[in-house]
Amino acid sequence: MTMQKRELSRRGFLSLAGALGGTALLAACAPAEVEIDQPAASTADDSEQAAPPAAERTAVRVWIGGSYTPTEWTSRSAEHPIVVNAPRILAQRYEETNPGAEIVWEEGPGGEDYFAWLTASATAGTSPNLVRSTHNFAVQNGWAVPMDEYLAQPNRYAPQYETWNDIFYPSFMSSLIQPDGRVYTAPIDNIWPNIEVGLAYNKETLDSLGLEPPATWSAEMEVAKALKEAGDGLAPWQVEQASGNLWPLALQILPSMMQPILPEMDLNDDKFIGIEEGLPAYRNGLIGPNTPIYKRAFAEMYELATYWIDAFNTVDIDLLWRQGKVGLRYSGSWEFSRLANDPNITFERGFLPPPLPNSSDIPATADTPGATDPPRATAGDGTVPGELLTAVQGSEFVTIASSTEADGNLAETIDFWQFLTEPQNNAFLVNENQARISSAVDAPLGSIWQEIATFKLPLYDYAIAWWGQGWYWDNDNFMKWRPIFIEWITGQIDEETFYVRQEEEFAAGATRYEEILQEQTESE
Repeated sequence: MTMQKRELSRRGFLSLAGALGGTALLAACAPAEVEIDQPAASTADDSEQAAPPAAERTAVRVWIGGSYTPTEWTSRSAEHPIVVNAPRILAQRYEETNPGAEIVWEEGPGGEDYFAWLTASATAGTSPNLVRSTHNFAVQNGWAVPMDEYLAQPNRYAPQYETWNDIFYPSFMSSLIQPDGRVYTAPIDNIWPNIEVGLAYNKETLDSLGLEPPATWSAEMEVAKALKEAGDGLAPWQVEQASGNLWPLALQILPSMMQPILPEMDLNDDKFIGIEEGLPAYRNGLIGPNTPIYKRAFAEMYELATYWIDAFNTVDIDLLWRQGKVGLRYSGSWEFSRLANDPNITFERGFLPPPLPNSSDIPATADTPGATDPPRATAGDGTVPGELLTAVQGSEFVTIASSTEADGNLAETIDFWQFLTEPQNNAFLVNENQARISSAVDAPLGSIWQEIATFKLPLYDYAIAWWGQGWYWDNDNFMKWRPIFIEWITGQIDEETFYVRQEEEFAAGATRYEEILQEQTESE
């Protein structure tokens, strides 16, 4: 059965959505910067209808990531600095307004176990109906239901918008178009531009050494060097400290250095470079480990890594951070809230977008060779630079075709998805722990992101997703190329061997991706 045949028709979706009953339901309170243990009263006209027996209700099974999976505890503590209440509250409100529905929060594994779990459950038709899919994984495997048709329809929870699609940032939605021309997701949250992985710093340590939080790549290099000389250093991202933390290469260095070749890579003239344009660019010799641009970028990355903390790949970075022994560290932006709310930390903390390189950095001796000066910058006025938002990880939130087909609940799944993306509901969900920012244009920012919004970010003529750089042809490729850098920086292999092995993995990943595209073409 093809993916298109599994889709629910527009008429069928509207009929079933209407049958769910209820009127537009807003969050009815401000985004949670404080704990909320009890759900607010529903404002829906039919919220007092008696709910049908459980056997007659249609369940929607949801797993949209750890940040949105309700915790057993409902209050913050030293043991549990993060509490997740908002999804539970929103589900209760949804069920009150839609008596025929039941929201079931399921749990998925983290780390590398996630991919095996989703593969097995999607194949068997037992996965959650609405699921978080890391790195475009579900779309590439053909498991996701296309969303174009539904995005073009109104969202009954947000009648002020003509279509569901209008709720979201236009640039972000454009970046979600897959090589087959379709969109498979409606975003629930967004990564702040250039800050999928950002920087956290110990303000007291930097002050004691007379250092300023770095604003450019060369300044970051100087701060990391000064910290290292003081017996401290820069900590790589803990999640990848042993397997290879190359986020600075993909998110900080290459977007600047690749600007001169992006007009040639931009095959559809939309000023955005994705994987479908990265592949021909690699075949044409524009990108890849052995090109001058990539070698220049790797040289910068190698120098930065020499200032990583001692024993970076084996130490407990979180413990050293709590002890005040790490002045600067990479961290997933979704971890900022955990670091900000950790009761075990007594020093003052700050958070930064990862600085990008400029060719005219000051002082002149710290210039970054090969970098491109941005022609302009964001205002830094507290607003979201929406024109910079792109889908760094692709179609992260998807409806799985096999499980909604098995459960017969595609319409109900999409309806709950629409409820979660209504701007006030979305802010209520996302801002509780501020792992990211809300996906809705009109949703307010949480406090951490209000501060981040005061930083000016460089605006280039062309935006590039890191899979457009060739770093993510497929998950196998992504997991294999990173450890090669660790082998190089730790002296296990020399530079020549490093580039040979990088090219081998680049080529293998590109070939597998071409096979995926061929399979998709043959199935249509």
